[in-house]
Amino acid sequence: MTQTMDPCLLDSSNQFLLDNGKTLGELISESGRQNLWDDRPAGTAIDTVIIHYISACDVDSLRPYDLNLVLKIFADFVVSSHYLILRDGQIRSLVPEEKRAWHAGASIMPEPDKRQRVNDFSIGIELLATPDDEFTNAQYTAVAGLVSDLALRYGNLNLLGHEDIAGERAVSLGLRLEPKRDPGKLF
Repeated sequence: MTQTMDPCLLDSSNQFLLDNGKTLGELISESGRQNLWDDRPAGTAIDTVIIHYISACDVDSLRPYDLNLVLKIFADFVVSSHYLILRDGQIRSLVPEEKRAWHAGASIMPEPDKRQRVNDFSIGIELLATPDDEFTNAQYTAVAGLVSDLALRYGNLNLLGHEDIAGERAVSLGLRLEPKRDPGKLF
């Protein structure tokens, strides 16, 4: 891969020190888990990439892009994604690709595919952004390079937003109560 990726695995051994004086690993352990991923179903091929955004704007509106707060959100809500792309284009590897990250929730592929449980066969990429801020050029460059690299390794990939698999259609089918809207019209 041509891009630099910093590991920051969402597991109990992660020593990233959070603002609250605990390590990310300690916070994950307190959730009763060793890591924020599990095994993919046997024989499942990766064929989809899902783009998301995440921020800490609901936690601290003055620090929406604070990495400490965003990592704490993953641990507090027991969710994960394979990659996180910071505003300056740095990529953090959060979950090993061969593992199933918990980024899509109750989800269904668009017609005519209609497969559910999108986490099973997808790679999740979070971009640090808010609903109202545009993504940065550095983020676009990073996500394009990452998706190109994934396509070289996994072949042709479906590239979708979270809203495409967990939006209004998923609500109308009774899969979820509220639609996801990321990465949104600014992406």
